[in-house]
Amino acid sequence: MGGDGGHVGGGDFRSKVWSLSGGPNCRPKHWRRNTVFALAGIFLVCVPIAMKSAQLEQRPHQPVRSIPSQMWCKNFGNKDY
Repeated sequence: MGGDGGHVGGGDFRSKVWSLSGGPNCRPKHWRRNTVFALAGIFLVCVPIAMKSAQLEQRPHQPVRSIPSQMWCKNFGNKDY
């Protein structure tokens, strides 16, 4: 009645069940190293994109309030703020 999948005698089913939190094996091998690799990859992709964005940014007029990106904007005129 419990749907044991044809196995007689029961057993520990938790290792065969996928769950969002990872179930009983929620810490994969080398998870710290893999996290460092993922963060380094994201950093290496985002920094050139941000630099290109700052290079291409143009502001036709003075902003109403201070905007953080105007510090590194190259196409904004004189920087007397």
